[in-house]
Amino acid sequence: MRLAPIHSTDRIDSSDLQRRERHLTAFACAAIGILTGGAALLMYPAVFAQGLSPDKAPRIAFVGFCGLGVLLMAYIWESQSTIGRLRRAIESDHRKTEEIQRQTSRELLTTIPKLGSFRDLLAMECRRTIAMSENLSILVVIVQPSKDVSSPTALVSILADASKAIARKLRAEDSICLLGEATFGVVLPGVSKAVARGISARLAEGLADAAGASSRFSCKCDIVSYPEDASSPHDLQEAICALIPPDNSVPSMAQGTLI
Repeated sequence: MRLAPIHSTDRIDSSDLQRRERHLTAFACAAIGILTGGAALLMYPAVFAQGLSPDKAPRIAFVGFCGLGVLLMAYIWESQSTIGRLRRAIESDHRKTEEIQRQTSRELLTTIPKLGSFRDLLAMECRRTIAMSENLSILVVIVQPSKDVSSPTALVSILADASKAIARKLRAEDSICLLGEATFGVVLPGVSKAVARGISARLAEGLADAAGASSRFSCKCDIVSYPEDASSPHDLQEAICALIPPDNSVPSMAQGTLI
């Protein structure tokens, strides 16, 4: 026998939650008012049947009881109003903080060199590597957002966090560029493929920490080295192009000339 699916209640919309809280507050105040009014109606004949009796204690108790009910309703309503104002203020501050973070992430991504700068940098490093008979390694880091990430704003935040995680693991002479929509190219001058593997492992650890426990994204890191994987600058260019996922940026790199 199949059990009916249990609908989770932890996905209630914020506006719907506020509406429910208002309804609950109104219901609580109405219930207190009805109970207080009903009790007062039942108490009224017994309290005022004595006429002008000198004993005023029952009347004082009756008035105090009614006043207590009114004060309790006012307290609940005012408390809920205060909580609502505080919640709206917190949500407003949260939205402002998120907007500042989004703006900071966008500004950070605009400062990272793009594909054209990568071509120029790679051409310069290839000439220097050939002239000095050194090694040159390129890390192609592909950031893959999780399936839960769909908005462009979330993607910008992920890319900014990934770029910061990569930059923290690099040397002063290393460079990072944005090659595609979610692809980074890291230029490692004077680094052999064996050493680049160790750097790639450190980058993977840093990116895993940046992804957090919720695994907002995963990463794939490939290495292309000269002269281990490419015997010429043109072969190095072709190997890098083959690693970048197809998007609008790849044709411009494939059509360009690195050297």
